[in-house]
Amino acid sequence: MTASGHGIIINASTGLPWIFTYNPEKVTSDKKINYFTAPNIGGSHHEKFFTGFENKEISLDLNSNDFESPLGVTDTIAYFDELRNPSPGLLGIAGSFFGNENFPPPQVLFQFGDSMVPLFWDVLDVHIEKSHFRSGATTGILGIPQRCEITLKLSLDENSILFKANQIAKKAQAIKGSVSSIQKEALFKSKGIEKSRPGISYTSRSF
Repeated sequence: MTASGHGIIINASTGLPWIFTYNPEKVTSDKKINYFTAPNIGGSHHEKFFTGFENKEISLDLNSNDFESPLGVTDTIAYFDELRNPSPGLLGIAGSFFGNENFPPPQVLFQFGDSMVPLFWDVLDVHIEKSHFRSGATTGILGIPQRCEITLKLSLDENSILFKANQIAKKAQAIKGSVSSIQKEALFKSKGIEKSRPGISYTSRSF
């Protein structure tokens, strides 16, 4: 999901997209593997028993600036603030005056830097940091942020059909990655080149 080179995130409840002002420089991912540890009486180790996987989680930072509008980045803040609140819609808000309702957790459709296709993610955390507050006397508006930094933490919805499609693509990529690594190793050995880390020049040696 890109727009003229910029990534997009979509609020799954409202269908409203937000195009990145600046693409994130890094996207970190974690997927916890759970084990139950049983004591080994009289032994020197604890045996681990596999119990399952947690959902994959990713974290990323987004930045937005607007030094021209008198409202700064308040519209961007409003967009991401919706991701940390129930999303009943306009009619739902009116109906909420007559009692509490349970709403599903906020979800987004997101792909940038992590998957081959857009996937559904549950929103775990939204952190918003505001700065560069407008204080010009000519605008008549004080304390309006012109810059915001947003940190998102998302958990993958692994029951969606999009996730299943992405799993198939990842299996094919894993096979390609394995074959590619074998080919590269054979090429280096045939040329008598010793591999080293990026940024360090190769040195030749005999095998």
